[in-house]
Parts: sequence; C-alpha cells; structure tokens
Amino acid sequence: MMSKQVNTITVRQTQFKPENINAHYTESTLMSHFLTALSMSFPQGERFFVETVRNVRDQVSDEQLQKDISGFIGQEAHHARAHEQFNQLVQNSEYHLKKFEKAYEQEMIRLRGLSQRRQLAATVALEHFTAMMAGYMLKYPDVMFKGLSENMKNLWLWHAVEEIEHKHVAFDVYQQVFDNLAQRRRSMRTITLGFISSTVIMTSHLVWQDRKSTLYQPRQFIKNAKTLVGLTQMMWRLLPDYLAFYKASFHPSEIDQQDLLSKARELLVN
Repeated sequence: MMSKQVNTITVRQTQFKPENINAHYTESTLMSHFLTALSMSFPQGERFFVETVRNVRDQVSDEQLQKDISGFIGQEAHHARAHEQFNQLVQNSEYHLKKFEKAYEQEMIRLRGLSQRRQLAATVALEHFTAMMAGYMLKYPDVMFKGLSENMKNLWLWHAVEEIEHKHVAFDVYQQVFDNLAQRRRSMRTITLGFISSTVIMTSHLVWQDRKSTLYQPRQFIKNAKTLVGLTQMMWRLLPDYLAFYKASFHPSEIDQQDLLSKARELLVN
C-alpha cells in the first residue's frame, strides 16, 4: 500500500543550540524527566531506523518513495545528533543517563540480530508511536511544553514536525518489500510492551535520582501529580490511533495531522 496523501519531507537544520541545560527545563520536574527519558532512546533508536530502511532500499521501485526515503534518512540523522547533544548536556554527576545508554546498546545488538523483515517491522511500530506522540505534543503544547525555554521548544517542536512529515516512509517501505500483516501486528505488540516499560523505568529512575526536587518539594509534588494525570490522559486519548494500527487496511496518513503540521511549520519559521 502506498501513501494516500503527499506529505512534504523537508530536511532542516535545527535551531536548537547546544548549551548548558538544567535537568528541570519544564514547569513540572516529572515532565522534564519524561521528555529526557524519551530523548535517551532517540540517538541509537533513530540510527537503527535508518539502517532498517537502508537494508531493503534497493528493493523499492517506487520513485516517490525513494525520494521520501532520502528525506527520512536526512531527518533522522539530524534528530539523532541533536538529541545526542542534549543527552550529553543535561546530565551531571548527580543526574546521569549512562546506565541507559549501555542498555540501549545491548537492545540494538539484539535487534540487529533479527531478520530484515522483523527489524523493519519494529521500526514501523516505533515510528507509529513517535508520530502519535509528536501529534499530541503539537495538539497539547500547554500540557507537554509548559515552562520550556525557546531553545528547548525549538528542539521538541522541530522533532515533532519532522516525525509527522515522514511517518509514512518506513510503513510504505515495509508494505512494498514485505507486506506481512501478521508480522506487523506481532512487532507492534512486542514494541508496545518494550516501549512503555522502558520509558516508565527510565522516567522512574530519573525521578529517583532527582527525588529531592521531584518528590520532596510540595509545590513540585502538586505540579507533578497534574503531569501524571496528563500523561495518563494522553494514553487514553491516543488509544484509538494506536488500535487503528492493527487494522489490515491501516495507513499512517489516515490519522490526519495536517492542520497541526501546518501551524507548527509556521512556528518553526518564526
């Protein structure tokens, strides 16, 4: 199945500037830790996504999809570098991510040992997660981005826009090369368990490292309780889009995010 709508994929340089970053860069410390946990997975994860598409690119005959693949690779390469810089800058001797970097290295080794079909199916599932969350960030910026500096907004807004722009690419490659519905569904079930559990574990670990500010400050406790409610609400709101993935006829473009994308692109320019 090919893309149902044409979506421009633009490879941009991020306006995010590597600089000293406090571990508390949103109004809620819990939201900071949650976003940092997501960021931890991006450098290695997005390089893996690129590999899985490149592995089978020579089997793609569609000319437009070949152009989209180039855009996908360019965007993901920039994302990996930017989040690598962020991850290095946000940590210090009392707030560190090294344990998870090693865990992700081991997980990437495991994934690279799978067949090309299973590797690409994992990418397709994870790209669905990132597109859903990117859309949510753009739709509810007051929930996800409250208190962010302009520099940090540049990082997350830029990333969200590009994730939506290329959300169909890995899916279309998978459909053209493998077109295996059972594998797509199996991989989504496996990825769902791994993605949610790893994000919860990483966020919890960061919260515990920062417990003096996150758990023991009354003002932050109230803000973080609201954040927890907001994240739970996010999961329920995204559930229909998540379940849609299991339909035989599903295509990423059926989740319409074009209005959100248009407005966010304007913010990127300004």
